[in-house]
Amino acid sequence: MPQVKLFDVTKRYGKVTAVDRLSLIIEDQEMVTFLGPSGCGKTTTLRCIAGFVVPDAGHIFIGDQDVTNIPPERRDIGFVFQNFALWPHMTVYQNLAFGLRLRKLPKREIKERVHDALALVRMTGLEDRFPRQLSGGQQQRVALARALVLRPRVLLLDEPLSNLDAKLREEMRFEIRELQRQLQITAVYVTHDQAEALVLSDRIVVLNHGRIEQIGTPQEIYQRPASQFVASFIGLCSFMEAHVVESSAERVLMRTEDGLVIETMSKGLSLGQAVTLALRPEFIDVSWTKPENSQNVFQAQLVRFAYLGENLDCWLKVGKWDVRVHLPASRVQKLDQQLWVRLNPEKIIVIPTEGVLL
Repeated sequence: MPQVKLFDVTKRYGKVTAVDRLSLIIEDQEMVTFLGPSGCGKTTTLRCIAGFVVPDAGHIFIGDQDVTNIPPERRDIGFVFQNFALWPHMTVYQNLAFGLRLRKLPKREIKERVHDALALVRMTGLEDRFPRQLSGGQQQRVALARALVLRPRVLLLDEPLSNLDAKLREEMRFEIRELQRQLQITAVYVTHDQAEALVLSDRIVVLNHGRIEQIGTPQEIYQRPASQFVASFIGLCSFMEAHVVESSAERVLMRTEDGLVIETMSKGLSLGQAVTLALRPEFIDVSWTKPENSQNVFQAQLVRFAYLGENLDCWLKVGKWDVRVHLPASRVQKLDQQLWVRLNPEKIIVIPTEGVLL
């Protein structure tokens, strides 16, 4: 049974529509991530689910209960805040026990629940420490344990790793995913970090201006983005504008405005149709001599690069277009170096101007 359902949820702040008629079903035990840039509506949507924000229109269900106008404490949710929000004057134990005491649970049960929650996040033995005596990663684990100690039906996480350093962020996102699977809990996660979304999610909801741009698995979002916005927000991508000059059962040819003719595998396109070609770096072959196979092969010029260790993040000029690729540092000699690129017809993402992927 779906655990969270949103129907035409809308939230406005003055003339600004933060969430615009958003509808979504989140299944039981599913990990769904809201992904998008600042101001896209992801945190507002999460806070509507939590009950911290009341929508102007629409309905929100948790299980089979309409919770649209029910206060947060009666929604059976756990919430992990971006800034941890731990009580500085309370010990770790007291932080976790606070919500349980408000529910008037017996002392013995409170002790057992706190012990179990700390064990889950590997914080056993630190019950008597205050938040100021903990590292950032430890504070994040305590914040997570405080949400889990309530044994909620739904766990909500609002950019919980944004205040951690890069290495710790990487470690914690794997821990959160493993914990969610272990507890078999429904979870909704908010982030603007594409790597977090790809690692954590069963499904990703890409938001833009309060609306859903695309919903899909990480593989679907990455390999078949429904719009240029989604393609540019998930992973590295270069773009070319073109139109269809030949469309048959055997092949589809596109011509860019500067005259490059590119073959793709997309079907169902009509002659003259305007499209955007999205190119992932890993699907572009680069060589220093012209390949014998001339299909989708073009001369390129190295115009910029950035050091990544063994590889370089390189910008190539192909016709009038900037194309990004990763090249071995040992092979790059100088700027303006002449190269050849081959665009894999099977891997070119074709996005019609209307935004519908074919």
